[in-house]
Amino acid sequence: MEVWTQGGLVRYHVLFVIRLSSRKVNIAGIFPEPDGEWKNQMARNLIDCGNGILFGCRYLIHDRATLFTGEFQTILESVGVKSVRLPARSPNLNA
Repeated sequence: MEVWTQGGLVRYHVLFVIRLSSRKVNIAGIFPEPDGEWKNQMARNLIDCGNGILFGCRYLIHDRATLFTGEFQTILESVGVKSVRLPARSPNLNA
């Protein structure tokens, strides 16, 4: 998502989760320059036992973005959520 600000055009990255059973979309975070530390914090927020979006889920299906680090996957696996990466170059995966 790109937003015009006083400093000019800024690209923001949005981390969102879609629960397939209900088709409910949850926005987990919005950040202009995400890095591994931000993603790791988002992973901890997603699995939070109080109000985490992935609490009680078994899988997280995601793209091949470099921000889904090994540490991100380890955090998810610590509560039993398996991280599944989509195949490379698969634009018609859900066609």
